[in-house]
Amino acid sequence: MKDSIIERYEKNLNDEIIIKIYTSKIEDLYEDYDKKSTFIKKDLKDDLENYLIESVEEIGNHPFTINFSFDEKTDFSSNARLKNSIKEYFEYLQLLEHKKMKTQLKNSLIFLLIGFIFVSISFNISENENFFYRLISEGAMVGGWVSLWEALATILIKWLPLKNKLKIFRKISNANITCI
Repeated sequence: MKDSIIERYEKNLNDEIIIKIYTSKIEDLYEDYDKKSTFIKKDLKDDLENYLIESVEEIGNHPFTINFSFDEKTDFSSNARLKNSIKEYFEYLQLLEHKKMKTQLKNSLIFLLIGFIFVSISFNISENENFFYRLISEGAMVGGWVSLWEALATILIKWLPLKNKLKIFRKISNANITCI
């Protein structure tokens, strides 16, 4: 399956996959709400961002280059600004992804601590025969295990997609970009 996906793309002489993007002018690549910002500070259109991310996910570890083609003629400085803005934008997305990962790790540690506290409370009051204490003990045990599960699920399950996104953003920001 993977080979058939890669065969859909053209390759250059260096056997790199070419991700082609066509538009009429450079400005079409950027969001309209920040027209007065410099290229480096502009956000890419969501469609372009998603297309690049999905393309890089699709081709996996195969080397690639991003090729922009425009109907309007572009000069060397515009091309350089475009390359720099793509790099800066995906480095910015890496920064945001690092923040998410840090927040998730912090939350996992909090859930882990809460879980241990609840399970400890449950063990400490479970010997009491009083119905009220038994009820609190069982509730603390359930709450503790739920909290521990959330901590482990975050680290074991939710962490990997964030790490993969970070890897894709890094690939795109380091990609070779050409303009025609």
